Amino acid sequence: MRLLFLLPPTAYCLLENVSVEIISVGSKFIIQDLRDSGIAVIANRLLENGIEVNYVSSVSPQEARLEEILRQAIIRSKLIFVLGGEGSGEYDTAKKLLTRVLKKRLVLNYKVLDRIKAGFQERGDIMPRTAEKQALVPTDAEILEDEKSSVAGFLFRHELIHVVLLPDNPQQIARMLHTHILPRLDPKTFRVGSANGFIFKTCGLSHTQIKDYLRGLERDERPPALNYVIDGEETSIIVTVKGDIQTDVDKRLKSVKSKIRKKLGNYLYGTGSQTLEEVVGKLLIKLDASVALAESCTGGLIAHKLTNVPGSSQYFERGVVSYSNEAKIALLDVSPNIIEQHGAVSEETAIAMAEGVRWIAQTAYGLAVTGIAGPSGGTAAKPVGLVYIALAMNGAETQCKKYQFSGDRVSVKMRTAQTALNMLRNQLLTEK
Repeated sequence: MRLLFLLPPTAYCLLENVSVEIISVGSKFIIQDLRDSGIAVIANRLLENGIEVNYVSSVSPQEARLEEILRQAIIRSKLIFVLGGEGSGEYDTAKKLLTRVLKKRLVLNYKVLDRIKAGFQERGDIMPRTAEKQALVPTDAEILEDEKSSVAGFLFRHELIHVVLLPDNPQQIARMLHTHILPRLDPKTFRVGSANGFIFKTCGLSHTQIKDYLRGLERDERPPALNYVIDGEETSIIVTVKGDIQTDVDKRLKSVKSKIRKKLGNYLYGTGSQTLEEVVGKLLIKLDASVALAESCTGGLIAHKLTNVPGSSQYFERGVVSYSNEAKIALLDVSPNIIEQHGAVSEETAIAMAEGVRWIAQTAYGLAVTGIAGPSGGTAAKPVGLVYIALAMNGAETQCKKYQFSGDRVSVKMRTAQTALNMLRNQLLTEK
């Protein structure tokens, strides 16, 4: 396959700046967590191929401002990704302005138009005339088709610059990177010297504790660059190694990875774009085991995470959101005496919830959480953020741990869900 991003040897001397840039068009950054956006998908996949992203911009769809950012990008970067939302018109705006900035024209492509019409027909809808804009194709741009979407991406070439325009849909971006971009991207083109990177995913240690564990790496003769992304109880470690010779860089990265695995052990749950719930699911499948949930303070968040994973029906039997005391008694067979004597937020109640849901569902594991998410409801004896997590299993004593989480209501719920899944993961590792 032809490497579209591989420049002729004579061009390398001209590439003093080989920056990589991502531009997201729209206002969704105001209300959306960018870790779940197309930006994260691209940055993650590029890092896995040894390429760092140097600039990330979230730009409102105001045409004058967007055009200014695009003109800056083609001056300072050699590989540029531009993302725009489909339904809001941001994608069409980005396509129009890119065409203008790169001195191209938009022409109607009837093949693309037929695909768009077919998509509406399959859904039983009538295609509005405004949808024809999606069939306007820039001249001299390669069409990047996606078999699961009628909206195509585009690859522009401008002198020594490559610009990729994609709909801002994380799933579609992942497919198009895999199909169209990464197979023909030569990482050496976008490096100054040699580099390689890796992402480790951890749970159960604070950022400070992780840095203490890895302090010895800083004393290496050529230490790696370590950057951290904190998400509640989870921390991602972004490892980057640079040098002059690629084989030496790859060897050093392999050594660094081995050292980190040895130092952090089971606190490491995955790599790259893996999620904690994906790892838990794979372990359950490997053990041919099932799990049922009893959630109080998390309100179904753990079930939501587990069922986000394709194939989760193989191991997830049910989830019970037992928010009230009455629900705990009626749905989980928790004794009213336990709640009356110890309270809904207690070790005894958490254990009864876990054992109750496991018995009713007849699963290998029963996982339960109860706590005070706040901001109100706390007392001196039981403050906001107090959580009990219990794990019941066949043939062993039920585990229960007490936690005191900081943060607002959403943060406490997220930290509880992450910690509960990690408790289950750790137990599964002992039985693997």
